[in-house]
Amino acid sequence: MIFKQKIRNKLFVAFGVLSAMTALYHFISIFYNLDLAPIWRHLVFVGVNLFCIFGFLKRPGYFVYFLAILLVQQYYSHGSYMVSLWCQRGQIHWISVFDLLLLPVALICVIEDRKIKIVK
Repeated sequence: MIFKQKIRNKLFVAFGVLSAMTALYHFISIFYNLDLAPIWRHLVFVGVNLFCIFGFLKRPGYFVYFLAILLVQQYYSHGSYMVSLWCQRGQIHWISVFDLLLLPVALICVIEDRKIKIVK
């Protein structure tokens, strides 16, 4: 195991809080133009982030699959945007950097938690 249970539990709460903050960002973006993404995308991600809050706090067995798919989608979306922004303007998109660094940690925590639940 990479993370001890005590650390994982704290990380799950932190990931839940980050998901809530992200849901709030996407919710606000429905009413105010905070970025170039269409309104429908923000609506979808309000739902995704609310489900992530539930997933990080309750950790149902199927959440690992949802998070793995979300990780791939985020690497495609945020990753391509981050590279494009860097190549075109030489700017770093810090939200993408943190997203792409923290999501794998979250997935590792969920996988480890699931393995422990399966063994018990």
